[in-house]
Amino acid sequence: PCIDQEHVIHIFSFSKGYAMAGFRTGYVAFSSKNGSEGKGTLAYEQMLKVQDTIAICTSRISQMAALGALSAGRDWVNDQVKTLDVGRNAILEAMSSLEEIIGGTGAMYVMGKLPKNSTDDKQFASLLVEHFGVAVIPGSFCGYPGWIRVCYSNLPPELCLEAASRLKRGILELTK
Repeated sequence: PCIDQEHVIHIFSFSKGYAMAGFRTGYVAFSSKNGSEGKGTLAYEQMLKVQDTIAICTSRISQMAALGALSAGRDWVNDQVKTLDVGRNAILEAMSSLEEIIGGTGAMYVMGKLPKNSTDDKQFASLLVEHFGVAVIPGSFCGYPGWIRVCYSNLPPELCLEAASRLKRGILELTK
């Protein structure tokens, strides 16, 4: 394997690996083989040139959360991922009347295709918020016009069940 070879640069995000979507935090790791003359060190020096010209950075709170995530370790992450099953299953069931559903097997999002006779996805999302208290993203914002995107990772399981119930009611009423 090439995991520690000097020509490999690893670029990581905390979004999926540490359940920190939205924190916009990540890191770069590389081999320190061959000391200060190694390719990894040379690449790092080049990255510093680019980083120096970036006027913004990850917020302090996001940096502290990332350090906390690293300290907590993978066991904590694995325990948190298990809590997603309840929400994912509830959202998939809530969207089951839609023509097509994608996602829900590895991401924190599920996409659902609205019926052709339905209102456009932006209006549909707006109506879900106004009348059912559920926020979704119009699919057209993600390159899928006529779809909705639902995230199930930002609520504890019991609140996700409640949201899924309202989503199901909204979908059924708005797609009649």
